[in-house]
Amino acid sequence: MNSLLRRIDPFVMFGLVPALAMIAVIFAPVDSSAKKARAHKLELIMFEQEGCHYCQAWDDDIGVVYDKTPEGKFAPLRKIDIHTDEKLPNVRPVVFTPTFVLYKKGREVGRITGFISEDFFWSMLETMLKKHGFGNRGQEKKSG
Repeated sequence: MNSLLRRIDPFVMFGLVPALAMIAVIFAPVDSSAKKARAHKLELIMFEQEGCHYCQAWDDDIGVVYDKTPEGKFAPLRKIDIHTDEKLPNVRPVVFTPTFVLYKKGREVGRITGFISEDFFWSMLETMLKKHGFGNRGQEKKSG
């Protein structure tokens, strides 16, 4: 075995090892329970558009902290531009921005249209999330 390795050009070895590692990762078995967990997870989708003053206000007031909050961990945020990005199946048409859609298992399960204030947003979001178990499994309440 050692004599074989000595005969192989070192540059070939350095290229071969990463290639074999990549093949192992590509064909590694995927844990189906992890896949199922991701498929059932809640997601908060923010529909926005360029030049939307209220979208910018939301970004400034809430967007900077959303992913750090218990709500943000329970329903991670994804942003979609209503003019250029994908259209999601089982979501009613979005006309006004920002519109926040709670999305679960490939369908809309809640909606907040517009952004009036931080208090209004957090209150509406908490009401929607509670219908899906938020606060029932030891999630910390948002303080403030």
